[in-house]
Amino acid sequence: MTASDYSIRREAIDATRSFCVSAPAGSGKTELLTQRLLALLARVDRPEQVLAITFTRKAASEMALRVMEKLDQARENVPVTAEHERQTRALALAVIDHAAHKQWRLDDTTLNIRTIDSFCHELTRQMPILSGTGGLVEPVDNAQPLYEEAVRQFLAEAGEGATGERIYRLLEHFDNRWSRASELLVALLGRRGDWANVVNQHHDPETAEASLAETISHLISDRLRDALHRLDDHLSALMPAINEARAQLDKTPLSLSDSPESMPDWHAMIGMLLTAQSEWRKPRGVNAKLGFPPKSDHKIQFASILETLGADSLLLEALIEIKHLPATTRGGDAWQLIVLISSLLPVLQAHLLLVFQRSGQVDHTHVALAAIQALGTDEMPTALAQRLDYQIEHILIDEFQDTSSSQARFLGRLMRGWPEHNATGAAPRTLFMVGDAMQSIYGFRYADVALFLRARQGQFADLRLEAVTLTQNFRSRPEVVAWVNDTFAELMGAEDAPHYGRVRHVKADSLPDHEPSADAGVHITLFEGSDGHGEAQFVAKQVADIIARDDAAKIAILLRAKRHADEVAVALEQAGIAFSGDAIQSFAEQPITTDLLALCRYLANPADTVAAVSLLRGPWCGVSLPTLARLLAAHPERPLNLMRALEQLTGEIADDEATRLQQISAVLQWAEMKRDRLALSIWVEQIWLRLGGALATLSQDLRCVEAFLAALRKAEKLSLGLDLDWLEREIVTTGLESPDTGHAVTIMTLHKAKGLEFDYVFMPHLQKRARAVQRELIRWHWHQDDRDRRLLLSANDDDKESRTLYNYMNWIQKNKDQEELKRLLYVGVTRAKVAAYLTASVDSVEKEGATEGVSGSLLRLLMSSQAASNSVTTQSVTEPMSHDDHSTYGKERQPSRYRLTLDVKKAMQAGAREGAGQPNFAAINSCNTAPISLGTNNRVERIIGVVTHRVLELAASETSLVSAKDPRVQLWIDHNLSHYALTPQSAERAKSRVSELAERALSCETGRWILGAQTDARSELAVSKVEAGEVKNYIIDRTFLDDQEGVRWVIDYKTSEPMAGEPLADFEARESDTYREQLENYVELISEMQWTVEAPIKAALYFPAIQHLSVCK
Repeated sequence: MTASDYSIRREAIDATRSFCVSAPAGSGKTELLTQRLLALLARVDRPEQVLAITFTRKAASEMALRVMEKLDQARENVPVTAEHERQTRALALAVIDHAAHKQWRLDDTTLNIRTIDSFCHELTRQMPILSGTGGLVEPVDNAQPLYEEAVRQFLAEAGEGATGERIYRLLEHFDNRWSRASELLVALLGRRGDWANVVNQHHDPETAEASLAETISHLISDRLRDALHRLDDHLSALMPAINEARAQLDKTPLSLSDSPESMPDWHAMIGMLLTAQSEWRKPRGVNAKLGFPPKSDHKIQFASILETLGADSLLLEALIEIKHLPATTRGGDAWQLIVLISSLLPVLQAHLLLVFQRSGQVDHTHVALAAIQALGTDEMPTALAQRLDYQIEHILIDEFQDTSSSQARFLGRLMRGWPEHNATGAAPRTLFMVGDAMQSIYGFRYADVALFLRARQGQFADLRLEAVTLTQNFRSRPEVVAWVNDTFAELMGAEDAPHYGRVRHVKADSLPDHEPSADAGVHITLFEGSDGHGEAQFVAKQVADIIARDDAAKIAILLRAKRHADEVAVALEQAGIAFSGDAIQSFAEQPITTDLLALCRYLANPADTVAAVSLLRGPWCGVSLPTLARLLAAHPERPLNLMRALEQLTGEIADDEATRLQQISAVLQWAEMKRDRLALSIWVEQIWLRLGGALATLSQDLRCVEAFLAALRKAEKLSLGLDLDWLEREIVTTGLESPDTGHAVTIMTLHKAKGLEFDYVFMPHLQKRARAVQRELIRWHWHQDDRDRRLLLSANDDDKESRTLYNYMNWIQKNKDQEELKRLLYVGVTRAKVAAYLTASVDSVEKEGATEGVSGSLLRLLMSSQAASNSVTTQSVTEPMSHDDHSTYGKERQPSRYRLTLDVKKAMQAGAREGAGQPNFAAINSCNTAPISLGTNNRVERIIGVVTHRVLELAASETSLVSAKDPRVQLWIDHNLSHYALTPQSAERAKSRVSELAERALSCETGRWILGAQTDARSELAVSKVEAGEVKNYIIDRTFLDDQEGVRWVIDYKTSEPMAGEPLADFEARESDTYREQLENYVELISEMQWTVEAPIKAALYFPAIQHLSVCK
């Protein structure tokens, strides 16, 4: 740790001072927050007087866990060695002594660590009338459906009374495109935390317009003063040269000032300095047309000044902004539209409040606004505000750069009166905020990085703050830190610009004690070929190489959007590499979820013909299209009465299909009998099971079913019943938990990765971009000058050419988005501890400009840095990685559900009779049938082998080994064979053979010994290995520890048997020679793995057809 960093940390835990701490990526802010919290707890009378605020539940729980961990370690006197650990220990011991003196019960329930949303929600519950919803509501993360419903109700008022006439006028502005108007109004509701208390111009339009014009004048003067300051050293030489040129053209001289009246002169001067593309004018562009004759003195002087100015990027930025500054003209369509919208927004908000009340749900913005209202005004604070003023003496805020304007207003009211209190000389109340402006990437959630930038200038809510910056990076290797320093010093610059969200780069110091590493650092690779296939293969190979070197390495693939995950996911799957993550876990898009929704639609409304047809076509029903057509033709009435149609089947329907429909009818009759007699989730689950849903679903997709049933349980809790609109919204907003895949590669979005760290980070598809900035209905911008904060507000009048206020603010928003894009790149790279791999696919590496990427892409941004572009390597798209028969390369994605065969449905139906036990669906679905090649000569034999392996795997997975006659064995066989398109003759042959092999294995002593072993036992164990730079994937049929012998067995199943007349010894020798190398490889793989008990290893072939075990010598 550097001396300055150590000194800053020591000062920051002074519990009598308030701080704003800039803590870049990897700087150890969590330890500092813990120390500060401990220091404060040792000073207060009650632990709840220290309020720690985070922005996520995960961060809140981790902070509480960290504090309790430090206290527990102090009680147990766990040894510490590092200086910062000793400091934390001393603080923890002081808290323990203080708590004992005050007789506190000190645990995680007494610590006042909250998310800002949960804290606001608690306050609104205490003031239910002020909340506007009675307080009995639940906040939701995705309120889009609520906004849409409110807008529908709002627009439905069109034409009704005075409000309806104003809605008509608004729609006329959109040429009566209701969908466009609806889209913009929905977006506006999401951001009402910013405008709810300031959009009121309709009350006094003239005064409001005059105030806006004054603010525009302040803005223009402020920006002109900044440009004059940057030009100061050059004006004395620049202006005479420019005015001499104008004299050559008989034009009046220019006079620059900070007055808005001088704007025409500024535009004329900028037109001489910059091209139409807003770039510095080149020497050849300084010509007689501008008033610079060849070889004239003032031309030489002007060109010399231009060369000097060309190195000043901040001056260029200032001049470009002046080009976009709005005119100060008053009136016009835009202002009239603002007045109109201002008069309608209260009505729109009223509709939203009604939607909130009916649904029992609110958005987080409503909670924040209600909390602000619950605290009252400065002139009239509420009783709740006065109670909180007594209860809270110190506040810590983590990740302050993610704060929105409404949240900042709430925090300001919470600390109301603190400066006056501190001025009395009493024990000071303190604010401790931590954040990193370089990691502010939540603008789409209305976070305003300018709030943090102004706080680190020394003040928040009139409370004086000491701004300090941590620089030590404890996370990343020096190679990564050096690359980040060089690249982002260029991209971010050295100055903050709060008005359009630019933050300066803070140089980090790396730890010196790292061994040299060939792969450490940041690697940029461009691939020629825009389809992304070669890039995805490269990522998969690099991941495989890393796992081969270190199978415990944490690896993440970070994407800008979820839709970018497919190609990489396919490449990883083909390479046999386990992966998981939010980017590929869309619950709403899972086929099984769609099927369950179709079932619920029918159950909610049996008269819904579309739902009835969807139910019949679902995989668990599996009615063919011809049968469905005949059924609909025989019952042309609409809506279709499905129950009656199923009871009146005609002879035109084939027997097997008729049997299928009869079974469906029986289940639906049972469903009607049990309607409202069972809990909703249990009712739907039982119907799904009786239809055969579990049999038609792979085991890895059963978690989707559980998530769906959890949503139904939540609906019950809210007394909603089977509300399809609510259920669909809930599904869209519900995350799908990733399966436990051990050391899996994590695929996630860059935004989700914030706050996490990995050994290796991959950022593919940098050439792709997000959606462009939309022209919203209204825009607003807070202009901060030396005195106060002023609102700029304008409406979209569809004038895209003039210097309107709206166009200026649209330009400001584009700049904010570009600055946030830089921070998104920073967040991604700084997740890496060892190395980051940045890749992109381009059309051609030789084509001029092709490697720069499109505007708005991370690639374009990356290539604008000289430091980054100098380290780029390029590759042509390579052939797919080679593989052999033992690998899983080339494996197709498996469907998530299958149409049940009639035999399976019969067996399942028999087990689902009233009062009968259900089949063991968990066991049936623990299989994972892999597709096989359909082009081999011995296709049926291969299918027999695959299905036999699956059945033996299922048998071994049971708690107690099944018998050869157990009916589940036949269910397993039927289910797995149903995945393959076999002719009736081949299907019967395969079924007979698999049944024979399974029966022999389960009825012989050797087979039951192999399958019944429990100690350290694994079936179908997947193991990956890197050989000659390629990933090879192997499946070991069975391994276990024989407790009696103390030997670990590796068993490979073989369905072959001796040829007619062949002696067993000859057959055994032939098979052993064939598979000896394979078994030796398996033994080597098993020996490299960690097991509970280390033991000698024996390998053998098991032949169920002859009930014989052949041990390899």
